[in-house]
Amino acid sequence: MPPWPLLSVPGGIWHPTLRGSSSKSPLQLLTLYSSIHQRTLLSADPSIPHNVTQRVAITLSGRADIPGALLEADRVATGSVASAQASIATMPIKNLQDPQLRRRARLMGSVVTVTADLGPEVPVDCVALISTTLGAGAMVHARLSNVANFRVILADTGLLNAEAQDESQGNVVLVFPAPVTARYLRIDLTDGAAPYMDIGLLVAGQLWRLQRGTAYGIREGRVMLDRRDRNPYTGAEFPVPAIVNPRMAAFTLPALSTAEARNQHRDMLRRLGAARDTLWIAELSDSMAERNRRAIWGAMNAPGEDAAISRDSLPLASRGFRLVERV
Repeated sequence: MPPWPLLSVPGGIWHPTLRGSSSKSPLQLLTLYSSIHQRTLLSADPSIPHNVTQRVAITLSGRADIPGALLEADRVATGSVASAQASIATMPIKNLQDPQLRRRARLMGSVVTVTADLGPEVPVDCVALISTTLGAGAMVHARLSNVANFRVILADTGLLNAEAQDESQGNVVLVFPAPVTARYLRIDLTDGAAPYMDIGLLVAGQLWRLQRGTAYGIREGRVMLDRRDRNPYTGAEFPVPAIVNPRMAAFTLPALSTAEARNQHRDMLRRLGAARDTLWIAELSDSMAERNRRAIWGAMNAPGEDAAISRDSLPLASRGFRLVERV
């Protein structure tokens, strides 16, 4: 019997010896792979090397049931922001648009309203407050409108517990069920008896909702900036704790569609480069508390990196990322 290869065809993968001659979907292929033999070929043809099947299985290992998302563009950065509450001269409201997170805006009072004019009407399904001092009991309420007085509400999160936590730099990430074309954003914040609220950055825009999830093997943790110097003569250690050990995530998007590779990914490279940041949401199905813990604001591309996708098959591409939180 000749050494038949596994062929990619529209809608699946085909091999002459696979239970008839019909095309097999990726799920059917993996099912057959598991049912016939662990690490045994999907074919009765012994001439096909094992690593062919193994490569196919790895390519299809993305968790499609729990995809994540990336913020395509921050619309607040090119708009304007205002607040009904007073700010102080050294921490003005315009700091909400400053990419340097530690250059925060300070809004006086325990009840605060922030309004953003996004300029032209744009699609929005994500709003995030980055690097805040909100307490554990803080509440948040976000609304979108196409009129400045908000008499017409296009989308409304309702009153929610902000789930702000020190371990996630006080980040609050809100996601609407679907994009809404709007011009104005209003955020109401309540934080008990707090005398003021500090917010590093306000971002809003449309998410690139990935069609398929990340590959298994995603690594999430922190980059250890702590130092432990040791005296070579005595062996004594001198630990120096960092102000913060930033969160990080290293993952692969193993099954980007041709449209995602040619549109969203290309646009991300052009728009962000290595100098600009964006928001990464690991899994859209996470609870708000877990989303705040895992979502990272940082650079998707590194200086000097070949920020390119790999065309792994006819319909699919992949790319690996290492993202470190900006603090």
